[in-house]
Amino acid sequence: MDGRESAGRRYAEHLTDHDLLVLTGGRADQVAALRREPTLVLDLLDRPGVADAIVTARAGEAERFRYLSPFLVFAAAVHRVGPTLVGRSYVADRAGPRSRVPVFDAPVLAAFATEPAHRLFLAELLASYARVVSGTVLRRSDRGWRRQRWNELDLPRLAGLLDVVTPVEQPGIWRRIGDGALFLAGVFPEYAERSMGLVEVARLQRATGLRLTSAEGEVGELLEELAGRAYEKAGAGVPRGVVESPRTARRVLTLVADRYLFPVTLDWLPAPGA
Repeated sequence: MDGRESAGRRYAEHLTDHDLLVLTGGRADQVAALRREPTLVLDLLDRPGVADAIVTARAGEAERFRYLSPFLVFAAAVHRVGPTLVGRSYVADRAGPRSRVPVFDAPVLAAFATEPAHRLFLAELLASYARVVSGTVLRRSDRGWRRQRWNELDLPRLAGLLDVVTPVEQPGIWRRIGDGALFLAGVFPEYAERSMGLVEVARLQRATGLRLTSAEGEVGELLEELAGRAYEKAGAGVPRGVVESPRTARRVLTLVADRYLFPVTLDWLPAPGA
């Protein structure tokens, strides 16, 4: 099974029949065909008109999109980012809060953003935070049992679960630490800057046992390093390209956020042919 077939099957697992109905433009007779041949879903999302109709719905079309799954919405956004990079020489990247600079490596990002496994990974990651999970666990201490709270986006507290769960469950915690680090760095960097002070970074390193070389630098760089290190410990399930270059994955998430979640309009240089 090649990368497209494997990705297509995973897309089909996430998508509801209503999602498929929207992808086919309301043609109910085509839904069964997409179930039989899920790689066609990828082809449909690669069509600008199809993906744009999902991520740029007008107010009068609200009823049509009311029951779309978060995965379809984010998959459409991820699929649209790659083609927008083709032919460009630079990409805007964050240089600080509400600050962007041009980085001249658009072909590298385009190659990453059009790989089926990478698209699937990023769409799943974004959709997984449509609802943030939190809870409590019981932990034995010198003073008896106590409750330990955790939250998916509170990385030091999430990392604290590594001492509570069984060894078999630890890879899942590492995976979620990596996901959270990448999500915060790519989508909510300002929140990460506010919430990851020196105390939180120290707690994070203590809970994970990791000596992060960027611990005293920019929070964004810290989160990128943390994502890569956590994904290495998570093992299978994370594309190798993400493990080896979490910064590239983060930058694609930034493009999705800047284009579709919190729109930012920047154009220092004219597009080719303009």
